[in-house]
Amino acid sequence: MTAGLVVAGVVALVAIVLVAFFRAQAREQVRAARAETARLQAVLDDVKDIAWNNRELAPDMSTIVIDTIRSGEERLGRRELPK
Repeated sequence: MTAGLVVAGVVALVAIVLVAFFRAQAREQVRAARAETARLQAVLDDVKDIAWNNRELAPDMSTIVIDTIRSGEERLGRRELPK
C-alpha cells in the first residue's frame, strides 16, 4: 500500500512537471510569435511610409502599395493613414 502511494506521488509529480514544461514552451512560442508580428508590422509600416513619402517618384506604384497595405489593414481591423 505504501509503495502504491509512492508510485502515485511520483506519477503525479512527473505529470505536474510535464504540464509546467509544456505551458512554459507554449508561452515562449506565443512570445516569439508576438515579437515576430511586431517586427513584421514595423517593416510593413516602413514600406507604407516610404511609398507615401515618395509617391511623386512613382505615383502608380505608390498607390498600388498603399492601397494594398490599407486593404489588408481593413481586413484585420487596423487602419492607419501614413503620417
